Amino acid sequence: MEHRSYNSTPLEIYHGVPSGWSKEELISRYHSLGGKGSIETAEATEPGAPSWLPDRYNWLQYRATMFKITDGVKESDLACIELAIQYIEFDYFGSYSGYIRARMARLIKNVELTQGQKSRLLSHIRNLRRNNQTLPEFKEYFKLEKRLNEA
Repeated sequence: MEHRSYNSTPLEIYHGVPSGWSKEELISRYHSLGGKGSIETAEATEPGAPSWLPDRYNWLQYRATMFKITDGVKESDLACIELAIQYIEFDYFGSYSGYIRARMARLIKNVELTQGQKSRLLSHIRNLRRNNQTLPEFKEYFKLEKRLNEA
């Protein structure tokens, strides 16, 4: 299994928007999952990615939308919970991705999940461990795994 690191990931990818995860795509998926609230954000303009990166604007919108999804998980929004699980499974490696996944895992511990969602998360965590992909957010995955196994 290849080792993922900031140094081995091209900057356009590390500071880019993962395919399928743009603000517009996330909002569309949220509604297709039956989301009843909103994950719309005001235009994000604060610093967070180098100004010289070509996709900086879209990256800021993606990150702001991911934070809205974590807010929705905290509120037990079923569509946000599903999007968070999909993001954890997606296992994207880029700027803020580990922080976002860790936050999602921490919040998911405290919400109701379907048996299928629990199985998917447990399988994903086991696969990461088996492949020795235990990045810093794995500390939260371990706590989530423990909680899921208790349920």
